[in-house]
Amino acid sequence: MIRFGIVGANGIARQFARDIEFVDNARITAVSARNIKTANKYKTEYGVNYAYSSYLELAKSQEIDAVYIATPHNFHYEQAIMFMKHKKHVLIEKSIAVNEGQLLKMIKVAKENNVLMMEAMWTHFLPSSRYIKNYIKTLGNLKEAYIDFGYDLLGNNPKNRIIDPNLAGGSILDIGVYPISFYHLIQKTPIKEINAIAKFTESGVDASCDIEITDENNAKIYIKSSIDKQQSKDARLIYENGIIEMKDFSRCKELYIDGNRIDFEYIGEGFPHQIKSFVKTIENNEIENDIMTHEASLKSIRTMDQIRKIIGLTYPFE
Repeated sequence: MIRFGIVGANGIARQFARDIEFVDNARITAVSARNIKTANKYKTEYGVNYAYSSYLELAKSQEIDAVYIATPHNFHYEQAIMFMKHKKHVLIEKSIAVNEGQLLKMIKVAKENNVLMMEAMWTHFLPSSRYIKNYIKTLGNLKEAYIDFGYDLLGNNPKNRIIDPNLAGGSILDIGVYPISFYHLIQKTPIKEINAIAKFTESGVDASCDIEITDENNAKIYIKSSIDKQQSKDARLIYENGIIEMKDFSRCKELYIDGNRIDFEYIGEGFPHQIKSFVKTIENNEIENDIMTHEASLKSIRTMDQIRKIIGLTYPFE
């Protein structure tokens, strides 16, 4: 049984608590939050044994084996390193870090402490994604891809953390990470060129970004990322020998191959497949997951670093 601690008792941490119920050999035993009242509320709501008023207390706890880090991504670097130095395995919400430099240091600490570190890119673990990953081997080279992902997250709240540059806000790290990571999942040909155009918020982070990637086979990949308007969230992948259309690619239950529909299992709210894989990796005494590898996370963050450089987005703490 792998005992989890929760770092940050926010909305996605509640989703994690609901979905871990589908995993027989894992449970949540502790939670920590910046506000002890928030931690205690989570503790009561989900039947957790322990609530801590600081993340350091949780890191020192003997009641957990691993943590799920659900805080904003600008905190991931320091928090992950602290927990790994206390010999805790870490499952980290995407984006796993803010930039490549941070992630390289995190990988180094994971190896030094012989612990599993994995980005919580749950989309990669869905049955539909695993099916596509294998099926595209039969389709020849990728010619074009269109992957859109966007929500209207801004509303009327100017203090929203998603537009705060001090919290690494903007569409790319919060929303764009999904299609960018998915692109790297389906395409291994190196990138030749990236073009990107962004629209910015008054706070100076990107509200949306249109990205065009050209790989060394001259395939064109078009990605839209947005926090100021809804996008289709679909993916259309055009190969030499077939076309794949995914409905809501990040949580896909339904896809079409050359117009023929295939339906897929979707457990809970989508997290159980990821949690099961993370737990299995620990139980196998391995420190790197075979689906969401360190290199997979590095490819995504390097691409996001390039895009941010192109559009001129640097955070104050970098």
